[in-house]
Amino acid sequence: MDLRALFSSNDPVGSSEAFTNRQSQWNVIATAIEEHLRHIAAPSFDVEDLESPRTNVIVFHGVGGVGKSTLLRKIESALTAAEQRPQQWGAPAWASETILPVRIDLSRSASMDFERVVLTIRLALAAAVGHPMPSFDLALRRYWDAQHPGEPLEEYVRRTGLVGKFGQMLPQQMQSAVTEAASALKLPGLVGSAAGQVATALVQALRERRERARALAGCARTADLLEADPDLEALSYYPHLLAWEISRLPTKRAVVPTILLDTFEDTGDRHRDTERLLQRLVWLMPNAFFVIAGRNRLAWADPALQGQLDFTGPDAWPGLAPEAEQPARVAGGDRQHLIGDFSPEDCDAYLARRLTQDGQPLITPAIRAVVTERAHGLPLHLDLAVARYLQIRRTGRTPPGRLRPHFPRPHRPHLSDLTANERHVLRSASLLDAFDLDLATQAAGLTHQAAARRLVERPMITENPYAIWPFHLHGAIRAALRRADDHTEDRWTPADWHRAAERALAALGRQWQDAGALLPSRTLLVACLRQGLRLARDHHLGDLGWLTDAAFAYTDDSVWEPLAPPTHTPSPSPAPSRSRARTHPPTPWPNSSPPSPAASTSTANAPPNASPPS
Repeated sequence: MDLRALFSSNDPVGSSEAFTNRQSQWNVIATAIEEHLRHIAAPSFDVEDLESPRTNVIVFHGVGGVGKSTLLRKIESALTAAEQRPQQWGAPAWASETILPVRIDLSRSASMDFERVVLTIRLALAAAVGHPMPSFDLALRRYWDAQHPGEPLEEYVRRTGLVGKFGQMLPQQMQSAVTEAASALKLPGLVGSAAGQVATALVQALRERRERARALAGCARTADLLEADPDLEALSYYPHLLAWEISRLPTKRAVVPTILLDTFEDTGDRHRDTERLLQRLVWLMPNAFFVIAGRNRLAWADPALQGQLDFTGPDAWPGLAPEAEQPARVAGGDRQHLIGDFSPEDCDAYLARRLTQDGQPLITPAIRAVVTERAHGLPLHLDLAVARYLQIRRTGRTPPGRLRPHFPRPHRPHLSDLTANERHVLRSASLLDAFDLDLATQAAGLTHQAAARRLVERPMITENPYAIWPFHLHGAIRAALRRADDHTEDRWTPADWHRAAERALAALGRQWQDAGALLPSRTLLVACLRQGLRLARDHHLGDLGWLTDAAFAYTDDSVWEPLAPPTHTPSPSPAPSRSRARTHPPTPWPNSSPPSPAASTSTANAPPNASPPS
């Protein structure tokens, strides 16, 4: 139930959290979990093995607003109870297994540090298993007493809200683990003592190879972990003990934790400190399955990260390693999946089911068409458009022309994630319908391609390797940038946009002229004209330069084909006050006037799902 919609009007409006498509993503998850269950059930599987490659992770990445968080919430629900699984999602082959989903929001707004991640996982196990995990619980209790002196764990769990999700069982289980350890070691004087004292006694017993101690904490590395200083670094290795405890649960209590890490991009920083701890968590719990969602693909299989992360390279993460000849935006192996935009049909179906009245769609087909065109397939834009629709509906009017779902908010995080040079290249590239590394770099006025190379690996950039210019900026982000919906500190002024347009036009000209000097290409000529004419028109460029020669070359071929630029998008700034050039090229349209915006805009380099900026 959408409470915002319910309370937005006096009229009875039916609202539901419509969930469209994503069948393929569920199939990917179901198959991956099935493979994981087979792997951990094999006789050769050893939870204490620290060297074997890890295949217990799958990644969904895509632009902000494409529905990653919604997908993870639906996966969590589907794994929790079969009746909560969407109808279009079939029953998995492992339906009889006990899967324990734990969704953790890593966004900055959730204030989820690594300590809380570990506590959340243990709390979920406390509620599902209802049994102490002695070696891990003793280590965690020792850490807590050292790092939070005077603050009971019970109070912290209650204050942070974690208790509301998984119950109050963990503190009691941890205390039971301490008491059990003291009793098992036949040290009655330590019953009720602090965890540190019990841990010291347990370590001594383990070093002396006492049978009772090994039965209590049989993991080979327990003593080393209990001897280490109980700090954050030690805490990041405790999941090894947790994995060992999970592996020895009796059959009737056995569970397979499936940990869903949402908004993973918010863990990123220059030194990858938090990411290193989370990667260690994934590596040290090979019997748990991890689903990671974020704006960027996971680079753990990149050997260049050695030294920043503990486990890197394709040998460590074979499922995350790029495959040969993959486009940059999807490179990442068979365990990394790009979440695409909704198709126009999916957008329409989503809007039709989102709001209903008397069993009929409340939003008319005409308005749904307007919203679909401007949303560029992003589910978040559809939700914002629904909110805007309800706001306008309260005035008694719902004309399509007033429903303009252009919202800058979903795109601000994309800019904040980029370096200054990457933002500079992004804005420059937004002036172009398509580009390559050289074109984007020259349009930005930079002398090196490093920033452009990093940018094209982002999911906001799509790639068609067979086009003249292979890269295309996502339509929604491009439209937001071109409308100057940019509230970053280094946002461009009107003069900045104008100079960037001049650089982009000059770069197009250089590409055409350099190629023509070697082997003239009609296809490149037409593509350059299409982009160049639009730049000159939209940004009121006075110096047409190479466009004159290109237009003459076009007419000399005596082969007429559409050169209509995409639908007109006003410049984000008024035209500078400067005189137009007196010499204009011959008009390259057959009727001496540009065709209407409805005319063909297909180009040799247009992506299959490209849409002109609105």
